[in-house]
Amino acid sequence: MGTRRGGGGARGAVSGSRARLEITGAEGRLRVASANAPQRWAAVRPAADGWIEAVHQTIGDGVFAGELHRTSIAATEGARVVVRGITAVPLRGPRPSGTATSVRVGRGASVCLLPGALIPQTAADHSAALRIDVDADATALAASIVVPGRSGMGERGAFRRLRLRTTARVAGRLAFLEDATIEPERAFLDGPAGYRGFDASLTVIALGAWAPASVEWWDGVAGERGVGGASLLREGGVCYRALFPTLGDALASVAFVERRVRALPGV
Repeated sequence: MGTRRGGGGARGAVSGSRARLEITGAEGRLRVASANAPQRWAAVRPAADGWIEAVHQTIGDGVFAGELHRTSIAATEGARVVVRGITAVPLRGPRPSGTATSVRVGRGASVCLLPGALIPQTAADHSAALRIDVDADATALAASIVVPGRSGMGERGAFRRLRLRTTARVAGRLAFLEDATIEPERAFLDGPAGYRGFDASLTVIALGAWAPASVEWWDGVAGERGVGGASLLREGGVCYRALFPTLGDALASVAFVERRVRALPGV
């Protein structure tokens, strides 16, 4: 018999998992790819353009109540790594859940973190933490898509709470710090600081000395269906935010950004 995730046990009990990925060198030598269920690395392989592509999955239907999953990613000595989630991540209530991701980008390396969209379901109470540390001569890009519930199921704004905490440092100096909490019952979801009638939000931070760390690079990324804009960070980077009418539009924008990044000369 299997273990029922998110099922029985004492109220407030926490279950979880850890996953770790380490890649080094311009040729992308794999040092560590370990995970315990429900996390797994579905594939870690070189692409034709020299990047290493790693697929990260949480097996099963999302993150369940009472779960806490930690993921650690490291790239060093010229490695170029794309870590992607190939599906959206449903977040289930009613008890709190959490995910914590740590990304370390060492000398001459580059990482693109492209996880699956977060979709909080009814009564979900979830915290997602991301920490990125980038060396002075390294680069990183991290995207995050959030959908305010399953609109097709009548669950828009039906979650309890969603906390998103992101910390990024470049050469040890703080570049970006955000700790945002969305509570639909306490805030007008479609107000000036919310979704304003859109169904997906995108946040991307680009860190390091490369083209995506300029505001102009992001012109037109949202396309004709989205609205977006970029702003400089306090240290070495840019934050780009956009709203889209559908999750598909947001995903298409992320795919466009990835293609542009991987086509950059010298990266």
